[in-house]
Amino acid sequence: MTLRALIVDDEPLARRRLRSLLDAEVDLDIVGECEDGAAAVAETRRLDPDLLFLDVQMPGLDGFDVLAALGPSTNPAVIFVTAYDEYALRAFDVHAVDYLLKPFDRARLRQAIARARASRVDVADLTRRLRALVGDVTASRRLERLVVKSRGRVYFVRVDEIDWIESAGHYLALHVAREEHLIRETLRTLERRLDPDRFVRIHRSIIVNIDRVRHLVPTFHGEYDVELRDGTRLSSGRGYSDRLQAIVKNR
Repeated sequence: MTLRALIVDDEPLARRRLRSLLDAEVDLDIVGECEDGAAAVAETRRLDPDLLFLDVQMPGLDGFDVLAALGPSTNPAVIFVTAYDEYALRAFDVHAVDYLLKPFDRARLRQAIARARASRVDVADLTRRLRALVGDVTASRRLERLVVKSRGRVYFVRVDEIDWIESAGHYLALHVAREEHLIRETLRTLERRLDPDRFVRIHRSIIVNIDRVRHLVPTFHGEYDVELRDGTRLSSGRGYSDRLQAIVKNR
């Protein structure tokens, strides 16, 4: 059985390496490549591939958002391909076809493809497992620390030490005391993994640690100027005022 595969990864070098490894595989055709989640959803619906090589972290829609957007009506086998080992590996082992942690070799890739071929025998079971995967990841435990790589070093940042988080293009800026760390992540994905009793999104591009807020100053239309304990001043967005108001009432 020939598998029709779609590669989804926002890194061109990662796509190129995966394609070079797959070129040696018999009975596998690469029908396309995508560099973001939105394109992955569109191309999966258009091409109806048998197999997705799906990155986890991408700008816009991440890998889990892609699965949620596709829904149960589209049933490709999915092999997650990522450089990060923090995404509910237990859930992947139970529900996913496979989980390739970069860097991987040809033997490990072939093992994943073999599992994908086997999964095509029972598409209905695959659908159930993929839907359960999305649910498990969404309900996974809250983050306690983040790994930050900068200038050849690896830093471990405790989440409770973060003052506020700001979207910066394809990255997020973590403001920790007088330091700033960049991670490649989307605000929406990180927000889902933060404790909602401690972190609140006050703007489409800003999340704050409520324990770091000194006071709120009401402005217009229910919006607030938010002053942190270190003197940082931020402004809430109109669509996020309800959450701030709820916190004010409950504290």
